[in-house]
Amino acid sequence: MKRILLSLVMIVAAVSVVAGATVAGVFSSQDEIEGNTIATGSVNLVVHNFSENKPINTSLLVPGEWTPWGRAEAYNTGNVPVQVYMYVDNVEGVVCGKTNLELRTGWAGGDEKVREIYNGPLMDLVGPENREEITGNPPFDQLNPNWSQVVWQRAQLDDSADSGDQGEVCSWREVFVAENVAP
Repeated sequence: MKRILLSLVMIVAAVSVVAGATVAGVFSSQDEIEGNTIATGSVNLVVHNFSENKPINTSLLVPGEWTPWGRAEAYNTGNVPVQVYMYVDNVEGVVCGKTNLELRTGWAGGDEKVREIYNGPLMDLVGPENREEITGNPPFDQLNPNWSQVVWQRAQLDDSADSGDQGEVCSWREVFVAENVAP
């Protein structure tokens, strides 16, 4: 009986040691960070501050002649940096295939036409897949919030226009697109 009692005491002691070892030596603490939220930025582009010849509206052009320059500003009213692109759509008219467009940009109030963006056939700018970047080079690699990018434009009736093109018209819409700068 003594042996059984001793065995029982030994078993209880062993279980107590194992249970104590499992709990013993574990210190712990916990803390929290509350209030995690994210908010999205906004992209918003306004084209404004047109010059006298913007939109381009000229008549009586002859082959090789350019319209007067027209000026506009692409203004980032959003709160994230953007890159700005331009293309044309709603192109209508017999002489659109013989119309050229020149786009330039530069520093507002300085040399505003210092950088040529595009100089070629109007038809090569039709649709978003043929857009030209307005930003991406000086003066701005990107258009930051509350900044404006100057865009100067003029159109030309190409030298290839002939007598059959007399009295014809070409019209189009300019589309400016702002996209957030990729991270």
